[in-house]
Amino acid sequence: MRIMLLGAPGSGKGTQAALLKEKYGIAHISTGDILRSEVARCTELGRKAESFMNSGTLVPDDVILGMIESRLVEPDAERGWLLDGFPRTLVQAHGLIALTERIGQKVDAGVLLNIAPEIVVRRLSGRRVCGQCRGVTNVSEATPEGTCPNCGGPLALRSDDEPAVVRHRIQVFEEQTQPVFELFRGQYDVIDIDAAQGQEQVAEAIRKALSKYA
Repeated sequence: MRIMLLGAPGSGKGTQAALLKEKYGIAHISTGDILRSEVARCTELGRKAESFMNSGTLVPDDVILGMIESRLVEPDAERGWLLDGFPRTLVQAHGLIALTERIGQKVDAGVLLNIAPEIVVRRLSGRRVCGQCRGVTNVSEATPEGTCPNCGGPLALRSDDEPAVVRHRIQVFEEQTQPVFELFRGQYDVIDIDAAQGQEQVAEAIRKALSKYA
């Protein structure tokens, strides 16, 4: 099974990706993980990426696509893979289509987690990070004293979870990534999932939709 998991920040991609990896035994591939791995291993692509990261600029699409290609042909991806949050731009999308055709790894489906922007704002602005154990929780799960439910440490709101910042992240996502969905609808089976549901309901909806590819 080879699938793409797409959706706005806060749509639950990370949670659902972990569940899908466990259920189907496929490689979970995210560009963030790939970047960190390539840089840590001091590969040629990693050195290229690091030079852009150190200068505070975005890593070019051709470098990202090169990393994706090297990752897709690794042994653990032979049984299938899940692309988490990639591609994010039309350039990356066209590149992925060409890449998968070239290496003979046809994408089975794209799973699109749909969710209203204001629900995302509520979700992300409610997240807190523990300054002690670094765990992530929600304000609704904090202790009566407002501390971490796991270790009792102090909780803080990350700067990128501020409501205004979240709205900007959603705007960037809609401008850059929505056109990707329209392109893929003409190329692949794109499965729309209501991500405003609870975690288990979303997982069950995805499992049912993907059952024909398992």
